[in-house]
Amino acid sequence: MTLDAYQLASISARGTVIFLHGGGLRRGSKRHILGKDLYFNHLGYNFLSCNYPLSAEGGGSVIDDQLLALRSLDQWVNSDLPVLCPVDPSAPVIYLGHSAGSYLLALGLSKGLFSKPHTSFIFVDSAAYDLSKRYRAARQNVRLEIERLVGHDANTNASLNELISKYSPVECLLNSAALAPSDDKGWAYFATTQKRFSHDSSLILASLLKTKLNMQATVKAYPFSHTDISQEISDPNSEIGRDLAQLLSH
Repeated sequence: MTLDAYQLASISARGTVIFLHGGGLRRGSKRHILGKDLYFNHLGYNFLSCNYPLSAEGGGSVIDDQLLALRSLDQWVNSDLPVLCPVDPSAPVIYLGHSAGSYLLALGLSKGLFSKPHTSFIFVDSAAYDLSKRYRAARQNVRLEIERLVGHDANTNASLNELISKYSPVECLLNSAALAPSDDKGWAYFATTQKRFSHDSSLILASLLKTKLNMQATVKAYPFSHTDISQEISDPNSEIGRDLAQLLSH
């Protein structure tokens, strides 16, 4: 995993926002930030944008390689982020993902990959949080792509349903034990479009984050397209731009 850092130069940062791009898990780049660096810097946060693997090494599921990259990123955040971006040790780390990046963050969170206390998340419009439900309702071309992403063509030891469940954030949380109450949990904010799968699966995942991980979780639907909602984040006068500015001011 590689990253670009957009740091505050003249004042101490309030925290760090780490962005994972979209692109269907096979496309996209850390360069596609659409002004988010300027927006979050203006709010007083360092901004990092990350690449992650877009193809599987040695067959299998590309998602496994992406989860390994997320685990490495979490380790780097704990060990090296304070060196790259000197901030107060108690300053928040906030992961921001759009589309596939949001799905990956949700999957990593459901599998316990993030170890830093008080880590928080902004999930922007993914329809894949409940991957099994998404698969059942999808058109044939989307079903085939999901099968390729979970490595069904390369895995003869697991059924398709088992593989899809393995990579579904909702089902991973449903099958996990609830954590004991703790004061070191962060929050999660779901910004969705008004499309049914995105909004409904966000509501389900937010509920599970509350009951299973004891996280504060909020869902809000915005009147933007899937593409535009990511770009609107950078506009301080847009509805989502104002909402995130208020959220990060606390």
